[in-house]
Amino acid sequence: MGYEKIIEDENKIIKFENDVRGKTVMASQHYHDVFEIYFLEYGNCSYFIDDKSYDVAEGDLILIPQGTIHKTMYGEGNHSRKLIYCSSHFIPTSVAEIIPSMLYHYRNPAIKDKIRSIFADIENEYNNQDEFSLDAIMNHIHLLFYLLARNRTNSEPVQNNKIYITQAINYIKNNYQSAVYLSDIAKMFSVSAEHLSRVFKKETGFGFNEYLTMLRLKKAETILKNNKKISISEVAYSCGFNDSNYFSDKFKKTYGISPIKYRNK
Repeated sequence: MGYEKIIEDENKIIKFENDVRGKTVMASQHYHDVFEIYFLEYGNCSYFIDDKSYDVAEGDLILIPQGTIHKTMYGEGNHSRKLIYCSSHFIPTSVAEIIPSMLYHYRNPAIKDKIRSIFADIENEYNNQDEFSLDAIMNHIHLLFYLLARNRTNSEPVQNNKIYITQAINYIKNNYQSAVYLSDIAKMFSVSAEHLSRVFKKETGFGFNEYLTMLRLKKAETILKNNKKISISEVAYSCGFNDSNYFSDKFKKTYGISPIKYRNK
C-alpha cells in the first residue's frame, strides 16, 4: 500500500507505508522534515545515511531524524519493509535525549519479534481508523521507543563504507559553497577520478554531482525557510550555484515549486 496522512493539527503528522518488492530497487535520494522509522521485515539492503553506509538485515531498524540525507539500495531477491514517518510529537520526551545514541542503525535480534508486533499494531490502527486511532498510534510509537531505549546497550550497529568515502563526503559538506570537483577530491586520496566516482556511487547510491547538487539544494531550502529577505540569486550563490536560473530549475524539479513560491509558502 502507499501511505496517507492522519492529521490532528498541523504539528501532529503520522504516515505509514508497507512495501513488498521482489526485484532490484534503488530508491531515489531524499530527506524529510519528519522523523523516519524503517523496519526491514525480511530481505537485505544497504542504507546510506548522512555520510556512512550500513548493511541492513531482517529485523533491523533504521532511525533517521528530520533533514538527514539518506538512500536505500536493494539487491536481488524479495524484501519487505515498513516505514513510519512522524512529527516530533510522536516521540516521547523522556526518550528524546537518548535518541542520538540509537542512530542510525539499530540491530537487536533479541527484541525483533517485539518490534515486529508493535509495527503490526500500528498498521492495524492505521488501516482501521476511528476517533481513537491517532492516540492509539502515538501510544504504540511510544512503546516502540521505550523498547529501543531500554535495550539500546545491546544493539549491534554495522557500518561498512570505505573511510575515504566518508572523508570525501565531509569535504563536500564543508566546501559546498565553493567550486567542488571530483578530480580534486580524487587527488586528495591518490586515486583516479573514475575510481572515486565508481566507488562513491557503489557506497552511497548517489552519483558524485547528484549528491553535491542535492546537498546544495538542501542548504538552499533551509535558507529559504529562515530568511525571507534574501534574494534568490543570493541564495543560489551562497549554496555554490553559479547560475541563479540553473538553481531555480533544479529546485523546481526537486521540490515541484519555484524557490520564490517555496519561500512565500
